Amino acid sequence: MKTTGDGQSIGPSVWQLIGAAILANRLVIGWVYWGGFSRRFIYATQKIDPESPGYLANKLVHAAPGVPFGFGNIVHWMLDHGLLLHISVISFSLVELVVGVGLMLGLATRFVSLIGMGLSVVLMIIFGWMGTTCLDEWTMAACSFAMTSVTLVTGSGPYSIDNLFVKSGRIERKPWLAWFTSGPLPITPSRFVTITALLGVLSFVFTVFFYGFFFDGIYSPLGKRFDNLHPRVTMSEGVLTKDTASVHVYMDRGPDTQGAYIVRATLADKNGTDQPVFDYGVDALTIKDVLNITDNRFAPYSTCKALAYSVRCQLGSQALLNFAVPAGADINGDMVLTLTDVEGKTFTAPLSER
Repeated sequence: MKTTGDGQSIGPSVWQLIGAAILANRLVIGWVYWGGFSRRFIYATQKIDPESPGYLANKLVHAAPGVPFGFGNIVHWMLDHGLLLHISVISFSLVELVVGVGLMLGLATRFVSLIGMGLSVVLMIIFGWMGTTCLDEWTMAACSFAMTSVTLVTGSGPYSIDNLFVKSGRIERKPWLAWFTSGPLPITPSRFVTITALLGVLSFVFTVFFYGFFFDGIYSPLGKRFDNLHPRVTMSEGVLTKDTASVHVYMDRGPDTQGAYIVRATLADKNGTDQPVFDYGVDALTIKDVLNITDNRFAPYSTCKALAYSVRCQLGSQALLNFAVPAGADINGDMVLTLTDVEGKTFTAPLSER
């Protein structure tokens, strides 16, 4: 191996050794990205079928409530545009294919590594908060970001298609190709150390920042910014007429594997001094003349739906609940609608008379 001074470029043999050393890193993260593509296009094609309950949009609806920095609005906008959503799902999967195959074969290694880092950021922002039993989504995004940052610098070494370009002398004749593929970069050892240090710090900051942001576990007990264990239904836009009490509901917290199960709805004076206008139990809520559910925004991916034993609102679902007001009911001014779930937790919203 040739020894180089600080003012000289790193020798080709050194780059070959570095690339060989990270072979396991490259193959594993490449397979992870390939797995994302193959699950949708080969083994579980329902994930890319808009008519299937297993369509990837279901997971996006479930993830949207916890997407930070205002990006949740972008996810909701995409969910409202089915064709654009489908194109995005297909495109994201194809990008995973390119990154996965590129890394495993060592083809355009540095270029696909950069794309892989971008995918990791997207995955972290959208899904990083999820994980009912473990922090699996955060772990996946953090590790893939760090692993692709390594291959971004090192390239792929001797066990790669890129190495054919190196051996042919094409990289030497066109040094800029090395920034997209593999092989010697025109940098000094000190510059190499600087770049690797910066990427190492960036990966560490990326990991720790989102760990603290989502789970608040850097210097305090582990918690969660977005509760994915206990269902929460946010109610808004409450309107009361002589015939109907309507409210917009949004299940914006809770486990993606379950939902909020509403078993009682009560409309009463905001001071709670008079008899309720109505107090519907689970038997009444399953009758359409009593409760009419409309404007299920993200149906069929995630819905509010009357079942035999409750009204179930799935994570991410938004809908308008319209309760029948009994004929001759005494309504005096503004009222409060209270929904009670199967665990006894209550959700309330004021209703303005119109």
